[in-house]
Amino acid sequence: MFLQNVVGKTTQGFFMTVQRNTSRSTGANRRLPDAIADFMCGDSRDTAVTRAVWGNLKPAMTEIMDGFYDSVRATPEIADKLGDPDKSIPHLKSAQMKHWDYIFTHDPDLEFEARAVRIGEAHVRIDLEAQWYLASYGRLLIEALPALVKRYRFAPGKLPGALQALVGRVFLDMIMSYDAYENGVVRKRGEEHQRENELASLRGLANTVSDINEVALGMATLSHNTRRAAKNGQAISSAASELVASVEQISQTSDGAAHEANSTNAAVTAGLDAMSEVLQRMGDIADASQQSAENLADLHQASEQIGEFLSVIESIANQTNLLALNATIEAARAGEAGKGFAVVANEVKSLATQAAKATEDIAQRIDALKAGMLTTQDSISVSRKAVDRGQETITSANERMQSVGSRIAGVSSRMQEISAILQQQKEASQEIARSITGVADLAVENEAQLKNMSDALQASNDRFSSDARNWFNAESNRSLCEMAKIDHVMFKKRVVDTIIGHDKWSAADVPDHHQCRLGKWYEAIDNANIRAHPAYKALAAPHARVHAAAHEALQAHAAGDANTASARLTDLNTASQQVIDALNDLSHALQNELKDSDRRRELRDKSRQETARVEMASGSKSVTITDVSQSGFGVSGLSKADVGKAVRLIYNGTEILGEAVWADGNRGGIRIMRKDRGPQG
Repeated sequence: MFLQNVVGKTTQGFFMTVQRNTSRSTGANRRLPDAIADFMCGDSRDTAVTRAVWGNLKPAMTEIMDGFYDSVRATPEIADKLGDPDKSIPHLKSAQMKHWDYIFTHDPDLEFEARAVRIGEAHVRIDLEAQWYLASYGRLLIEALPALVKRYRFAPGKLPGALQALVGRVFLDMIMSYDAYENGVVRKRGEEHQRENELASLRGLANTVSDINEVALGMATLSHNTRRAAKNGQAISSAASELVASVEQISQTSDGAAHEANSTNAAVTAGLDAMSEVLQRMGDIADASQQSAENLADLHQASEQIGEFLSVIESIANQTNLLALNATIEAARAGEAGKGFAVVANEVKSLATQAAKATEDIAQRIDALKAGMLTTQDSISVSRKAVDRGQETITSANERMQSVGSRIAGVSSRMQEISAILQQQKEASQEIARSITGVADLAVENEAQLKNMSDALQASNDRFSSDARNWFNAESNRSLCEMAKIDHVMFKKRVVDTIIGHDKWSAADVPDHHQCRLGKWYEAIDNANIRAHPAYKALAAPHARVHAAAHEALQAHAAGDANTASARLTDLNTASQQVIDALNDLSHALQNELKDSDRRRELRDKSRQETARVEMASGSKSVTITDVSQSGFGVSGLSKADVGKAVRLIYNGTEILGEAVWADGNRGGIRIMRKDRGPQG
């Protein structure tokens, strides 16, 4: 049998709720040990008899205990429960002797019951199976019976009573301790099962919240983008309407340009016709000039011929004048006879002189005519050249005008095509404008639907948070890891909701990474093994980045800097995933290599100020309950002398069997050993 001090640890409190009916036939309330003792031993439960039995059995107990622990060490199934046997066995033997000394020398009082409960707690603590627990009692009893028979060999008449007393006390101790053991095992397994179930539920809920809110973050981003799309769609719709108006105006301008191009083409065609007529007239002028030049040439030739004729006439006149002169001379020589001839000669000379003058005058006039004709011929030549150049220029201009006319005709055709295309574009732009308006309206409707979905998701998150609080065990680091994941996801979602306009959260109101629940828990851990673990160390940096990124994102949002807010949200999301991964790694470590470090300090409700009555073997006293935890009470009114004593108190209608574990003369603590429904007397 193993005792409460197997490994020297402080016992943990157990809650056990059982309904006991232990009243005598008279109806008076009895304590459980009294009821069991009366049932087993009847009137032979006299403590004086058990004290005498113990006096005879005690000398043999050293040998019995040595044999018992030798057997334990030799039994593989239970040997490891001893820990280091060289250190634990002497302590166990001493504690066991003190325990047996008490139960054989005292009535089944409050301390008797408390000692039995401690025995049961000790065996629960070392995970001793029920078979070996009962077998240990059996082994000790089997060894004790022969020793007691040997002691009473000279008083055989007292032996039956002694054996009854021995078996009665051993069984009473076994029953009371086994009651605590059984309920402790059930409670331990139940609590472990409940803790694991609640932790699994909390972990599943945390993962669900994380996954769903990842979708929520996508929905939030989609909502933001939808609102931007709606806004941009409205802007595009307005721009499309303006485009329609512009296209219509361009179409009208194009139609006007096409009309002008047609008019220009007609004008160019008319100009080409006029230039063709001018070119024809210039040809006529050229021909006329050519004819005039030829006529002038003929006239010049005729003038030359007249000049030649005049030269002949002048020569004849000169010869005639010379002959007249000679005739005059000859008439003079002839005298009177020659007078008549002289007259004739003078007349001939006069006529010759007149002919010469007339010839000279004609020659002068012919020369003037020739000079005028040369001038006219030069002018006609210049005009001819000018007409030739004009013809060349008009021909070139005509060719260019024809080219321009062709191009203008092409432009006119293109402008007509453009006008037709613009008309189609106008219709298409109107259709686009209508479609964009429909898209913008649909985006507004989608935004409303997304807002409804976001609200429904937030309601789900609220329910998830409520469920999480029900499953959260503040005394478990693993449980806090899962709760921190939920807190963390909600933190991130609120930042995102604020940035997309679904919530209002000022950057000044965002706690830093020391003040949130995760930060407080992280910094409050004083277990060296946890603090040294890589998963614990890996949590600090990304957690700080999460809060910094959230603060900066909200600041940027408040300042209207959407780009910076979006960039910080990306940083927040990255650091957030690192926090989740680190929490998962730490939770896994706490389940495995750090499992002995998973329990945290119990949370105590310090809002109590209730008066209660406690009973001890030495009497009863009034105490004030100042705080309550799962395993005990903080009270005022205990003395240092009460430490180590069993106590019984009634709290909220429940009878508590406990132990005063500390006191300083003013305040103290009571560890809960067992809880029973209703007072037992």
